[in-house]
Amino acid sequence: MSEDFFPQGLALGDNFCNRVDEQARLTHDIAFAKPVLVISPRRYGKTSLILTVLHKMGLPFACMDLYSHLNEVEVQNAILSAVGDILYALESAPKKALQFVTDFFSDLSINFKFSNAQIRVDFAQNRQTPAKTVLSVLQKLDVILKKKNKKAVLFFDEFQRLCQITDNVALEGAIRHVAQESKHISFVFSGSNRHLLAQMFDDRAKPLYKLCDRITLDRMLKEHYLPFMQLKAKLQWKQLLDEEVVDAILEWTQSHPYYVNLLCHRLWFAGLTLNLKIVEASWCSYCFEEKSNVMNELELLSGNQGKMLMAIAKYGDYAPPMSGEFLGLAQFSSSSASQAVQALHKKDYLYLDEQGRYHVLDPMVKYLFSAS
Repeated sequence: MSEDFFPQGLALGDNFCNRVDEQARLTHDIAFAKPVLVISPRRYGKTSLILTVLHKMGLPFACMDLYSHLNEVEVQNAILSAVGDILYALESAPKKALQFVTDFFSDLSINFKFSNAQIRVDFAQNRQTPAKTVLSVLQKLDVILKKKNKKAVLFFDEFQRLCQITDNVALEGAIRHVAQESKHISFVFSGSNRHLLAQMFDDRAKPLYKLCDRITLDRMLKEHYLPFMQLKAKLQWKQLLDEEVVDAILEWTQSHPYYVNLLCHRLWFAGLTLNLKIVEASWCSYCFEEKSNVMNELELLSGNQGKMLMAIAKYGDYAPPMSGEFLGLAQFSSSSASQAVQALHKKDYLYLDEQGRYHVLDPMVKYLFSAS
């Protein structure tokens, strides 16, 4: 196969599937500098969606993944480096751009280095708090963008990490101060822990309360996937797939975006003309390859939580977790079951459907437990 039709990792350009309504909303928010929060469980395609929109819009932007940051200073440095990247992108000539960035940071007594076409802030000492530094830098960037009649985007990925790093909300306050005032900097936040994000954006006592428009990503429907898969099938096999094959892919993966892409990657890479047996064999093979990794992750759960997750995988399609029938099958007391379910929901191992029923979020976890 000469082309990877379902690349692992980010899905950009022609490899990005649908999300038409979400793209339109996100484009509108960015164009009008309306702060926006994109939220969904892990591996639903938040980052791919946001980067797809940003590339289409053609605005200068910088992405900060806060997942690996350890403290406020590292977050501060990431923000300042992002500002440096935006400043550099505002000038077309490299020498002029580098001088532009140098002048910007020297006025603020901030050292930086230019590495691999990116600006990286070098902080040995700083007299100001991270919040004050971030506020002054963002305000100065806003002034420059206004003078140049330009717009730019700051994208904070895994933003819930900030409230795990520190209980001090000063950095959040600095971000809000600029985000709610600026017409030239668009702030995009994304995250996968809805409980932590709710603490940051839904608590009246917190600086970011009601700051953002909110876009929640759900699983896509067959009508979204079908034309995309058929296009890729024509490129690969010069013919359309039987619709029952598409149904099987979506059934095994439960339309989870990450697993749909992963299973299709394996199927298209193999190059075999697809049928139901090939789809099933590929999914089962992948799940058992990953079984040890799944078990290692689930060992982090308490005994009751692990038992409840297994029980919902096995019996959840037949009876609601708190029903008498389910409790009898799983051998749980109602109080223990309630505690375990709430904990798993909070940790995003479970999700609620529109009918208020709990399901295992990860289709591979469900398959491994229900098949045992």
